[in-house]
Amino acid sequence: MVEFRSGFNSNKSKVLNKIALRRMWWLFSILSCVFILLGVLGIVFREDTSDLIFGIVMIIVGVLFTPLVIGLSFFIQKKLDKTMPILSNDTIETFTFEEDHLTITLIKGNEYESCCKAKYSYLYKAVEYKDCYVLYISKMQSHVIEKASLTQGTLGEMNTYLINNLGTKFKASK
Repeated sequence: MVEFRSGFNSNKSKVLNKIALRRMWWLFSILSCVFILLGVLGIVFREDTSDLIFGIVMIIVGVLFTPLVIGLSFFIQKKLDKTMPILSNDTIETFTFEEDHLTITLIKGNEYESCCKAKYSYLYKAVEYKDCYVLYISKMQSHVIEKASLTQGTLGEMNTYLINNLGTKFKASK
């Protein structure tokens, strides 16, 4: 048996936000380059001062685009986190993995208690990262398990359970 226990807090959403942003870095890079290229073209082929201003503005937008998108996504995530009262340091999340099933328990004092016992087929896919596992139950929903929250068993056992039960739907870290 492998067990992880941690708080169900905003760190979970931060991890997912970072993963989503890392997946889309190429899009941010392309858009930044397009804006900068438009700016350079506006300056090089300018016919009047408005083209020069357009070029300068596009270069500035291109340089600031990626940091603004990243900052905005973290700001929006922080706002969304505040709308979810169960997402707090007072909420304890426990994941227990056994050979043929997993159990997820969520407890927030005497306000809330939830327990889900499921076969591994409950998972759409699982991905191991350097510091955590992300267990997807759909393309848009997932559980984040921080490796540092391991309380019983080993990470090797965890990987064995996921490989045996998910096969190619489990991506181990490299």
